[in-house]
Amino acid sequence: MCCTGAHDMINLNKEQYPYLEEAYVGLIKQIPPHTGSSPGMVLDVACGLGTVAQAIQSKGYTVWGIERSEAAAREAFPKMSRMIHCDITQLEKVGHEIGGQTFDYIIFSHILEHLYDPLSILKHYLTFLKPGGRVIVAVPNVAVWTNRLSLLFGRFNYIDTGVMDRTHIRFFTFKTAKELVRAAGCSIVGVDYDPFFIRAFLPLIKRWYRLDRPGNSRNRKELQESPLYRRYLKYVYPVEYCLGYFLKPLFAFDIIVVATKA
Repeated sequence: MCCTGAHDMINLNKEQYPYLEEAYVGLIKQIPPHTGSSPGMVLDVACGLGTVAQAIQSKGYTVWGIERSEAAAREAFPKMSRMIHCDITQLEKVGHEIGGQTFDYIIFSHILEHLYDPLSILKHYLTFLKPGGRVIVAVPNVAVWTNRLSLLFGRFNYIDTGVMDRTHIRFFTFKTAKELVRAAGCSIVGVDYDPFFIRAFLPLIKRWYRLDRPGNSRNRKELQESPLYRRYLKYVYPVEYCLGYFLKPLFAFDIIVVATKA
């Protein structure tokens, strides 16, 4: 018998975008500042609100984004050079919109876990990668310490966002994330992570900033632009990163895999 309460049900057809996006440090640092004479091209697959795309574009790249959510695409549009508003699984439409363009970097940031067949999608998008280009995959780490504690006490509960986002279909560890990338026909050139210490308190922080209220983008921006958040990135994040580095499977929030086509 299913004992899931009504509040745990997933409405896949509901237009919503409850995510508190940030320019993930572990992902952004995989892309160096662009110095070449020709434009550096980046494709951000399922770009969300364009937070990552904006950070990459500030490094001198031309960024294209693909996003299904109308609300997210509308907010992301000014932050990048081109927005393709469609579902990333609409492969024919995506191919038509991209045309013959190829990219130096293709980013899959926290999207593959939402797909039934992430391998096929990853393989298809690799056709848009330039020779010598890199694909960057970031997925949540299901084996993070908070999940291990929850399982120890018999709990496996979905929430609105984070590692246990209720719309996640696939779950990854460092091992399975690397296996996925290799199965797509790639050679891995690097593995990194973002730590999960202060982030574990994000639900409390969201309540403080009233970010749990639908459509409250103003307070979301207030948090990301606050002096407190900037101090966290400057002083606390580097400490967290060093503390968790040798135990990444336990303390990683997300798993970052960088690869080239084999």
